[in-house]
Amino acid sequence: MKTAKFTHINHSLSKNKPLTRLGLMALAGGASAGLVSLGAARHLVNELTRLTPVQPVETYSFSPFETQVDYEEVEFPTANGRLLKGWWLPRPAERRVIVAVSGYRGRKEDVLGISSILWRNGYNVLLFDYRAHGPGRAEGELVTLGHRELQDLQAAIKYARTRLENPLLGLLGASMGASVALLAAARDPQVLAVWADSPFTSQREIINHAWHRQTHLPGHPVLDLAEWLFESRTGHRWLDFAPLSELGNLGNRPVYFVHGASDKMVPIDHAYRLYAAAPGPKDLWIEDYVEHCGVYFARREEYVRRCLGFFGDNLVEKVSEATSDRPDLVA
Repeated sequence: MKTAKFTHINHSLSKNKPLTRLGLMALAGGASAGLVSLGAARHLVNELTRLTPVQPVETYSFSPFETQVDYEEVEFPTANGRLLKGWWLPRPAERRVIVAVSGYRGRKEDVLGISSILWRNGYNVLLFDYRAHGPGRAEGELVTLGHRELQDLQAAIKYARTRLENPLLGLLGASMGASVALLAAARDPQVLAVWADSPFTSQREIINHAWHRQTHLPGHPVLDLAEWLFESRTGHRWLDFAPLSELGNLGNRPVYFVHGASDKMVPIDHAYRLYAAAPGPKDLWIEDYVEHCGVYFARREEYVRRCLGFFGDNLVEKVSEATSDRPDLVA
């Protein structure tokens, strides 16, 4: 049976010839170049944040019915009151729960394959669509490449806690979803473990990389203007979404990093730097000759084995240091 895929960062900058032409004109100098720079910056921000029309394939797509797992259709509010839609894959007698999140402009179906496997192995799983993502996206919302998506994951975690008493909580994310998961865990000490497939270090870095990859031009002044326009439009700053700068808050909680060595969307050095910054138990799996979010497809059985082993080892009741010093108190 065909399983749903991990999504990749589908940068709106990719193959964007008008943006390249605008970037070249912006280097010409003078007042007219300043106007062109502003136009290029506005075009870039439009491409990054715009709400795309819902396509028929999004409505007629895979669901947990196709993967033959138990599920409920659920909804819960996010920070601005918008209702997010998702699937809850239940294991009523189990406290372990994993919230799985997709990437930039992705959908919950993108992580349905691995989520179905996790459910079959005894985990509760929550999948959901960020606002401005998925077939239920509504006018007036914007894609923010991490900021509002982080708020939505935090709302999903809050919802998962209403479904279980004292849940043992893990996060699994792909691409932007992996970066969102790392930040959510860094800000929530009750998240016990994170599986991060192809995350990026910061919003500023990944936008800079996409710009240079597409245009082969200097970032100044277009990216400076784009950052200002992005904040004006969304209320968020690029520098405020930076998993690399917050990983220290994870303390002794484990992270498993996965990355393809041939990833062009998120260069491999992001994985190495995130791994180095994680202070607690950590693993780094680099698969040669694999593109963005492709490790699952290149090594399915190994991927599943490692993922199940990681969560099996870490979604467990932690014995406090005070208790561990008193063997007589350990049941």
